[in-house]
Amino acid sequence: MRLATPFDPIEIGEIDNFAFDFTADMGVATMVSTSWTCALAPFQTATDPAPQSRVLSVSTQTAIQLRAPADGSLQTRTGFFSVASIGGMPTSAAGGTYILEASAALSDGRILKLNATVLCKPPGP
Repeated sequence: MRLATPFDPIEIGEIDNFAFDFTADMGVATMVSTSWTCALAPFQTATDPAPQSRVLSVSTQTAIQLRAPADGSLQTRTGFFSVASIGGMPTSAAGGTYILEASAALSDGRILKLNATVLCKPPGP
């Protein structure tokens, strides 16, 4: 699980879960639904004919598991999260930067948005 911002790089062919934490802005509302967009940042040589297709699934979650930087153990964080499975970047996107944006529709009618970038890197040796 990768929590913004910015996200750690993703390799071509890799699929991973990415999350935005909306907890601080929720107040007494709940998250009704979420959606994500994926686009290549402008002014770069990397190409992707269908960047939106890299968003494989989205969900709202009230708990996520993250690896602790100190020892790598899994820790559960509670709150209001928008989570997406992202991946399948083409080789033509190597070295490119994607912009991921999540929108969260709340029970009180508000719509919140967060975004972050993720670098697409070639597969490691």
